[in-house]
Parts: sequence; structure tokens; C-alpha cells
Amino acid sequence: MLRLKGMRLRKIRKNLPLYLFNLALAAIIFGVVSHQITSNNDTAGAVTAESGHFITIHDADVKTTLRSDAATVQEILERAGISYEKEDIIEPKLDDIIDADDFNINIYRAREVVAIDGYSKKYIRTAATDPNEIIKAAGIEILPEDYVRPVEFNGFLEAGMTKAYEIVRAKNVHFTLYGQEINKRTQANTIGDFLKEQGITSDPAKNWISLPEDTLVTDGIEFKVYLQGKQSFTQEEVMPFTEKITRDYNLEAGKSEITKHGKNGRKSVTYEIELYNGQEVGREIISEVIIEAPIEQERTVGAKISLPAGSHEDWMAAAGISAGDYGYVNYIVSHESGWRTTASNGRYYGLYQTSLGRLQAECPNWQSDPVCQLRSATRYATGRYGSWSGAYQFWTSHHWW
Repeated sequence: MLRLKGMRLRKIRKNLPLYLFNLALAAIIFGVVSHQITSNNDTAGAVTAESGHFITIHDADVKTTLRSDAATVQEILERAGISYEKEDIIEPKLDDIIDADDFNINIYRAREVVAIDGYSKKYIRTAATDPNEIIKAAGIEILPEDYVRPVEFNGFLEAGMTKAYEIVRAKNVHFTLYGQEINKRTQANTIGDFLKEQGITSDPAKNWISLPEDTLVTDGIEFKVYLQGKQSFTQEEVMPFTEKITRDYNLEAGKSEITKHGKNGRKSVTYEIELYNGQEVGREIISEVIIEAPIEQERTVGAKISLPAGSHEDWMAAAGISAGDYGYVNYIVSHESGWRTTASNGRYYGLYQTSLGRLQAECPNWQSDPVCQLRSATRYATGRYGSWSGAYQFWTSHHWW
């Protein structure tokens, strides 16, 4: 027993330096750990508590975990001495309640960016990371067919900015597809790409396309697509209104008034057409459907004639007819018109029943000017029959002249 104890003592003496080294190393490690714990406790300050929730704050690449009884996100950030700007994004929101034992807070820091829209550049600060959200933060409207891409910005040294986002605007395309006009916005580079995008075949046996497929798509470009052979299409057409005229003998001739306004109607017309290389070679109406019937317009036209004072003999005298011809003139005019200046059978007009064109050419106010009509009748009678007497003889033989 004594020998065994002696052996142990000799072993301890032999390894004493190693024991002392290990002890010293343990003391150093313990001191560092103690200092680390003390340092952390000093940094947390008032936020450390024996009760409350465990909260993890993710601020860019820095992660801080602590325990606190703070009620809201804003309160824990203030206690932790973490500042933020209005452009930063904090999730959850500042006024959200801390109500979970393992609560996470994310802070996305705003940075300088450039939003480029064509020749326009807008400099902003934003915490958004999605390109579309960055453009939205710049107050620039983008449409669904536009897209945003990150680009190098050569002016960042001057502006102090390292990020730039450019809007690639879609191009407007106006095309006619089987007779229907369509407007689209696209990012396609060529007409062929655009047709594929729209699901339209470019097979020349089926479709005729007015532009080559390799034509570059530019903003506002126009082209047409037609089916080869027979096809049908429907279009809306105007139905013009008609006008009903009523003569009013209490209204002076030459005057008119609309008593009921007309309105054009609409109809849907379906055609069958035949096309060859975009050219129509035949067309036939298949059906017509009235969408809205036209409304007939009603107009009142004055028919009151104010004749000059005096008898028929006065009129003939004013027209330069000799008294010896009064009887011939009276006979013919009485039988032709009954001395009515506006007489008409639908083909001939006036006192002596001549063509309307002749009457209007010689007597613009023929309806109210019997003297002019009689002068015109005299020229006709003498020009064709030599005299009123000759005209009278012809009329009595033929009952017309």
C-alpha cells in the first residue's frame, strides 16, 4: 500500500508542469468566456431581463439574439439602440406586438439606386430588392409587358450610387388579324417571334403575312395577317336613316324645317370573302342582323307660292307675249297645268310642263315666277313650232306639244 502511494506521488511530481499548464489554460479560457458574457450583458443593457421573449434581430449581416419584455418592435429596437431611416423596411411593422417566445425581426437597409427610363434617370433611396418594387418606389409606372433589369451605371462615382435598374419598355404592335384590328405590346424582336408569341402560324399555305418574318419589331409597327382561301368575318355597319318630306302650303316655298330628327341605325354583317396573297378576289354577304334600326327623319317643306298680282293676261303681257297670241297661250297652258305654276306629273313641271332642269336653268324661282315661265314657254313654242299659233295647231292635233 505504501509502495503504491509512493508511486503515485512520484508520478504527480513528474507530471506537475503539465498539470500546472492545463490549469493555467483553463483559467485563461474561463476568463475570456467570463469577459465575453459580461460584455454581452453590458451591450444588451436594459433589454436583458429574467422574463420576456427571446427576440432575434436580423440587421443586414448582423444577427442579434436577446431576451426582453418589450411590447412592440419599435420598443425593442429603441432599447437595443438600433436606429433606422424612413426608407428602411422593417418586418414586422414597428407597431406590431411581440407575442411569440421566438420572435424574429428583419431590417432591410435602404441604399442609393438609379431608376432609368429611356433617357430619364431618377435617383432614389430604397430598401426594396425586387426590381419592379424599386421602379415603383421611384414613382415610375410600368405596364405588365415591360420588364426591369439591373445594369451598370457609369455615373455612380459622381452620384455616389452603385446600383442601377433600367426599364425595358414593350413595343406597340398594330396588326390586322383576319379582318380584325388588334393592338398588342410585346418584347419580341421580330415579326416571326411576335407571331409565335401570339400563337399565330406563319405557314404561307395557311396565312399570308404582309411583312417578312425577320422584320424587326419597332414601336408602332403595323402589318396584316390574312387566311388564304375562303373565310368569313363579321363587321358592324351603319344603316343611314331615310327622310320623309311633307309639303306645307302654309309655309313659304324654299323654307323647310325638321319636325323629327333621324338617327342612323347599326347592323352586323357577315361576309364570306376569298383571299389570295392578301388580295380579296371575291365577296358575298352571308347574313345581316339589325342591331339598332334607323329612325326616319321627318321634314316639312314649304309649298306656298306667292304669285305676282294681276290676271293671266297681265302675266302674259309682262312676259312680252303679243295680245294676238293670248288665246293660243291660254288654251295650251290651261290644258297643260291649269295655270298652276307648281304643277307636276312627276316628269314635267310648271305652266307649260317642261323638264325640271330646263325650268330651273331658265327660272331659278320658277315656283313663284309665272312671268319667267311664260318667257321660257315662248322660247320653246317659237323655237319648235315657229310661233304660238303653230304650237296651238300641233297641240289640238296631238293633245301634247
